[in-house]
This record gives sequence, structure tokens and C-alpha cells, in this order.
Amino acid sequence: MNNDVVQKLDEFLRIPSISTSPDHAADCRRAALWVRQFLLDAGLPQTTLIEAENRHPLVYAEFTGAPGKPTLLLYGHYDVQPPDPLELWKSPPFEPEIRGNDIFARGACDDKGQTLILMEAIRRTIARDGQLPINVKVLIEGEEEDGGDHLEAYVPAHREALRADAALICDTEMFAPNLPTLCTGLRGGIFGELHVEGAAQDLHSGVYGGAAPNPLEAIAHIIAALKGTDGRIKIPGFYDAVESPAPEELTAWRSLPFNEEEYRQREVGSPELTGEAGFSVLERTWSRPTFEVHGIVGGFVNKGFKTVIPAKAHAKISCRLVPGQDPNVILSALKAAIAQATPRGVTSRFELFGSGPASVVNPNHPILHAAADALAQTFQQPTIYMRSGGSIPVVGLFQRELGIPSVLMGFGLPDDNLHAPNEKFHLPNLHSGIDAVQRFFDTLGNMPE
Repeated sequence: MNNDVVQKLDEFLRIPSISTSPDHAADCRRAALWVRQFLLDAGLPQTTLIEAENRHPLVYAEFTGAPGKPTLLLYGHYDVQPPDPLELWKSPPFEPEIRGNDIFARGACDDKGQTLILMEAIRRTIARDGQLPINVKVLIEGEEEDGGDHLEAYVPAHREALRADAALICDTEMFAPNLPTLCTGLRGGIFGELHVEGAAQDLHSGVYGGAAPNPLEAIAHIIAALKGTDGRIKIPGFYDAVESPAPEELTAWRSLPFNEEEYRQREVGSPELTGEAGFSVLERTWSRPTFEVHGIVGGFVNKGFKTVIPAKAHAKISCRLVPGQDPNVILSALKAAIAQATPRGVTSRFELFGSGPASVVNPNHPILHAAADALAQTFQQPTIYMRSGGSIPVVGLFQRELGIPSVLMGFGLPDDNLHAPNEKFHLPNLHSGIDAVQRFFDTLGNMPE
């Protein structure tokens, strides 16, 4: 095992680059500077820090010394999710700890470990050959977990500079340990907050109960009107444009080593699985849209008891979208459904935080074939193709603004606890990932011009 790269990962993980917290703005800049220095040391002198007011820096680097060869745009992010709740971590989230073959820390898999795979593959290839066999452009951001506004503005303004044949992103997972995996589809999404207001101020429930409207109850009624207990979303028109996976995809998914009961016990841990009837777990998580509630706030939430009717209540909600669904159409339908379901005595509004369409990549693209070959050589078995239920907004951004597909070559595992306490990264996947990306560079470099 190469301990040098593990030591580098340890350094990277100790920087608490939480992009959603203004208190960690300096840490995000420190992480960006760490990335820039790594790429400079790796042999990319054209590495720059791109800063904008009130935004976390981007890091851009390039190698264009392989004329006639393909160009890859390598993307990653150095920012991480907040580590809360801290009491559930077995070791401090920004003090990496190796237990067995796993390294535990916030950002270990999402996405510092996987971003380091890309950077280390560049470093090793230049150290081996003095240069790269293809052209690369590297773009690493610090706002993936916080909306990505800096990148959203930067990419359209620099289309020509970012021109490439495909993007390479390591921010997804393998379907199972030692099973090489390419992700060919991601769900899109709408993310925002529902605000409900009633009285002018909080009220005593004994004095005013039975006369004053209750925004918390109203939010419960609205949510119940948007989604049934059977898992079906009741927003009018929500399913109208949903595109089903191709029969070949469904056949391939059914052949994967997946056990729903094992998934329930090991990954979910609930008494039973829920969702739309008539669809398998993989279909529900990869190719069906969702409506989820992530948090409800209002009234008195501290320890003890206070009989208050809150003046306001808020719910953070999202819809994951699949191919065929237009985020703007769904947003309009969602707002109309909320208005229709709002009880008397309160007002409601939906505040949009962000949105994006689903993305699907053609698995027959020659560059994807090259990636599949590199993975198969590394893991000594055929590469499988899957979709992901998550969203990576930059995939749609690259598709829309640059017209390029994204190769989603991920090395996470299903139990890596992304966004949760005790996030980890399997160190053998760190090393195999570096090997696979190097092989991918070499395979592309040997393709006929």
C-alpha cells in the first residue's frame, strides 16, 4: 500500500471545508490552496486559483501538450457537508482515523478521496512519462454541497477554454465491492423550503386554541396532500412526462447481485421498505421520481413543554426528477399543488434553493467504452453499468453548456455513509481508483486519431 497518498489524503481531510457555513470560508480557501499546490507539485504549472466575491474559489489547471489526442475535463470538489450530529461520530470528523482498510472522516469519500484519485493519477503519470498521453483540463470547486453558484457562472463564461471531448468525474459509487462500475444516469431535482404563516405572533394554546390557525398542522396537511402513504406523489401532472428505462437496462439491473432484504437490513435499517408498488428497489431509486421531507421547524422544540401555537412553520422538501421531467414544469405544478392544499387561515409560499434536470449518458459512447475497459483491467472482471438516485448538478451543466458527456467512474461503496456520521472511504479503492484512471488516460492516448 502506498502510504504517501494516504498521508496526503489525511492532510486534505483535516481541513474543515464546510461550504454551507460562513464560519468556514477561510477553511474552504485553505482547501483550494491545498489543491492548487498539489497540482503544481504534480507537474501542472498552469494551475490557478479563481476567486470571486462572496464565493469559494475554483481551482483550474490544464495540460495541452498532446496534440491530436482526446481532451478530458476532470472535475471534483473539495467542499464537504456539515458533520452534524457530532455525538454520533466514533472519531472526530476532521481527525481522520484508519480502522481496518477504511479511513473515517467527513469528506473521505464525498469527495476529497475521489478528487485525490484524479489528482494523484495525473501526478503518477507525469512522474512516469514526463507528460500525459492526453490533454486534460482540471476544474475543482468548493460549492458542490452549497448550490455551486460560482461554477454555474464560470462555465458558461469560459466555454471555449473548457472545451473537451468528455468530462471525468469520480463522485459516485461502485455497485458492490470489487465490482467495477460506471454510472450512466443521475436523477435531477428541485430543492427548497415551504414557508407557512398564521397569526402575527406565537399564541397561548389554552387561550387561543380552537380559534387560531396552526401553521405546523397546516404544513402536515399540505405534505399529506402532496404524497400518499402508498408512496405515490399526488401533485397533478407529476408523472406525465416520466420516461421509463430501456428494456435492456431493466434486464441488466435484474442481473446485478442485489438482495432487497439485505439492503433493508444493512443499508436502510427500517422495519420495511416503502415506495411505489410495482417497481423494484433499484427502479424506485434509479428511475422513479420522488418527493421527500428533510426537516420541519416551528414552535417550541427545546426540552420540556410549552403550550404555544406557532406563528410560522417551515419544511425543507425536495423532488428527485428522472429523464423526461422538466424542472420548471414540475416546479410550477408543485407550487400550484401547495396553494391548492393550503388550509384556511394561513398563507404559504415555496422558496426555491436550486433545481436541475436528470442526466443520462449513452453507454455506447467510445470514451465510455474506454473507461469500461480501464476499469475491467484494474479489477479483473467486466464493468457493469448502473444509474444513481442522487444528483450531481455539474453533469447537467457540462451537458448543457459544453455539450459533452460525463464519465462517472466512482469508487465509493454503498456503506460509505455519505452526508452521515462516520463517513469513510475504502483505502483499497483509493489505490485501485488511481490505477484505473491512469489506465483510462493510457487507453484514450492509444485510441486511433
